[in-house]
Amino acid sequence: MDTKEYIGKLIENIPVAMVIADKDGFIKYVNDKLLNIFGYKASEILGSQIDNLFEGHGSLINLIQSKENIVNKEVYVHARKNKLRLTLGAYPIFNSNKDIEEILYIFEDIKNERKLAQKIKENRAIYTFDKILSKNKDFNRLIEFAKKVADSKSTILITGETGTGKEVFAGSIHNYSNRRKEPFIAINSAAIPKTLIESELFGYEEGAFTGAKKSGQVGKFELAHKGTIFLDEIGEMPLELQTRLLRVIEEGIVSRIGGTEPIVVDVRIIAASNKNLREEVEKGNFRKDLFYRLNVLPINILPLRHRQEDIPLLAEYFMEKLSKRLNKRMVPMTEEEINKLMEYSWPGNVRELENFIELTINLEYVPVHILFREETYNTIATEHTIKNISLEAMEKNHILEVLKINNGNITGAAKVLGIGRNTLYRKIDKYKINCSIMGQNTKTEQ
Repeated sequence: MDTKEYIGKLIENIPVAMVIADKDGFIKYVNDKLLNIFGYKASEILGSQIDNLFEGHGSLINLIQSKENIVNKEVYVHARKNKLRLTLGAYPIFNSNKDIEEILYIFEDIKNERKLAQKIKENRAIYTFDKILSKNKDFNRLIEFAKKVADSKSTILITGETGTGKEVFAGSIHNYSNRRKEPFIAINSAAIPKTLIESELFGYEEGAFTGAKKSGQVGKFELAHKGTIFLDEIGEMPLELQTRLLRVIEEGIVSRIGGTEPIVVDVRIIAASNKNLREEVEKGNFRKDLFYRLNVLPINILPLRHRQEDIPLLAEYFMEKLSKRLNKRMVPMTEEEINKLMEYSWPGNVRELENFIELTINLEYVPVHILFREETYNTIATEHTIKNISLEAMEKNHILEVLKINNGNITGAAKVLGIGRNTLYRKIDKYKINCSIMGQNTKTEQ
């Protein structure tokens, strides 16, 4: 079996859609998976130009010529019957002289990020218990309790400081319950003007008020029928609406604004608050009867300072997750730096820790000193970066900025930098700059 036949047999058995084209863009190999997705015969594709298969091929040439892999780029492909949106990976294949000889293209279904956005659009919960990490015994007992009551029809009240992960728990409970295939509707009472909360929750009929849609609007409770509604920041709900919410809980009936027809809804209610609702009841800001109807299954999430053993675990998790998202290297942490993180009180809880790790990745060092100073992150980060950044780091950042301004055009960027294209290629390779971050406006070299 010769090399050509061997390569053909090899790619036929790989379970993703694959194409190999030469450096001039002429297709040399395709596999059956690609033919099935695109709807063509091999004889119709072999020998044709790769840019006939998908849009935007020209904008990728600069990146490929700079010897960078392209990963998970969304493209529109020209299938026989319709236009499809897939993710593309493009990988240059080099000869013995390290020149590009061929390019391997892999087409796949839309990746997790798009599926995640689609879940949100389709009113699906995106969190699950396996994403909640902890070594703390009390916290793990709380997770087990949440799993145990997930199938219950009783209301749940999740309390905890800002940033502790109340919505994460709510979504995880829904996805662990027998309602997991039904809608998960989240509404933040603090984020919606008080004049609009009622119409958001209960909907309205045509002509109910000035500015109402002619067709009316379905409320969140109706949308959540058979599923779960998550009422975040419930302590911010106006008193007059608390009465209506109490009726929904007790009777399972809603009425649209301007409507007379009662609508029966089967909804599991999970509420959350960063306020002490008992104190709000005493102050007269929250109805006592509603509090007790919500607080049937209470879940109080521990602040991060009360589970310090989780800080290294969470820091490592966020470091890996965010470095991939930002397309940057992970920043190693010393034992001393980790101990400093554990000494800090984290008033913003898990959310603050995540933001700190993102700052760390962007700065390329661990700025633990800012945690114990009063100045803002931005002020300290800028000051410290200017004082301590290396010459090489400054050069890398400058090259990145010039590439972005020139939309990834190597010739234009080299001209602005006052260096040759080959020199720029070497520096791109040296600093491992991923040119795919330049976006979809990358221009073809002239």
